[in-house]
Amino acid sequence: MSALLSGLLLTKRDKRCADYVLSAFLAISAITLALAYMEIFNREHSYIFPLFLNLSTPFVLLLGPSLWLYVKCLTTNSFKIKPIHLLLLIPFVVVFLIFLNNDYLNPEATRVAMDSKEAFRNSIIFPLVMLLIATSNIGYTLWGLQMIKRYRERVKSFYSGSDRHELKWLRFLLIISFIAYSMISALYIVDSALNLMPFKTLQVLGFSIASTFIIVIGFFGLKQGDLFASVPVPDEVITVKEKIESNGVSKGDEKFVAELLEFMREKRPFLNPELNLESLSSSLKVTQDYLSGVINGSLNMNFYDFVNHYRVEEFKSLCKDPVKRKLTIIALAFDSGFNSKATFNRVFKKSTGLTPSEYFGKVSVN
Repeated sequence: MSALLSGLLLTKRDKRCADYVLSAFLAISAITLALAYMEIFNREHSYIFPLFLNLSTPFVLLLGPSLWLYVKCLTTNSFKIKPIHLLLLIPFVVVFLIFLNNDYLNPEATRVAMDSKEAFRNSIIFPLVMLLIATSNIGYTLWGLQMIKRYRERVKSFYSGSDRHELKWLRFLLIISFIAYSMISALYIVDSALNLMPFKTLQVLGFSIASTFIIVIGFFGLKQGDLFASVPVPDEVITVKEKIESNGVSKGDEKFVAELLEFMREKRPFLNPELNLESLSSSLKVTQDYLSGVINGSLNMNFYDFVNHYRVEEFKSLCKDPVKRKLTIIALAFDSGFNSKATFNRVFKKSTGLTPSEYFGKVSVN
């Protein structure tokens, strides 16, 4: 399945960095899982293919870095892989050379005997490699979550309806993978000290969890569109002070603020669910940085909160209209410019302290 998903990604039109990296991740996963399966198959069928013993272990150290690169591609505009990223291969190369010297070059009979008796558990190499794998998997997962957190903060300065851009599915998968990696890693480490269960059982458990995770991330990755197709999200967060100073925006710029607020009231651009910083700045004939600086500096909110404030007020107004009240709450939300039920519920609750249903039930009809 991993190999199939890897191939399908390469058939997409307008492939991006993320597609190529995810395809590589799935290909590596397919190789790792295939080698792990062959190890399990060997142990259950009297080692008929001893060549494949312990080959999967080094490849596990490629999963964390390749997943990290995938997150990096999704959260960084125009990201490109550079020669320095080859440093991510160092743990894989080191462990592969260790296994080459201590296992792969041994006679087949010796390798089979070591594996059948689980003699490798008595070596200092085993717990060290398990610790390195645990550190790699958990570390890169946490790093990925941190990148997504920073990215989501940047997105709210450029998009008014950012659900499509927030990568909730990837954040959820990384959280699940962090929990799974932590549990498996803890089990491996504890087992290396106490020998709780056969190594085969540990490997089958890890194999099952990894297979499920890889299939799910491959499926969602195949559906993921270009997050940077309309408005490029800057790679670094620029502080409000830097925006104001670099663009000549003053907190006392009442004239433009008045024009902005009048434009929002008269033209009602917030009714467009795809409204973004680029389109609004173009309508106002100012730069994106200038508009962002004014909203952040003078109005003390990001673009996302600024636009959704008007949508919440529009929803409140519609709730008081006897004709509009005949519609469902979600229909009123969509008429107000929201394009997601989840975003609407979250924004409205944050703004009013009430759920949309509670507000709808309390409001008086004009």
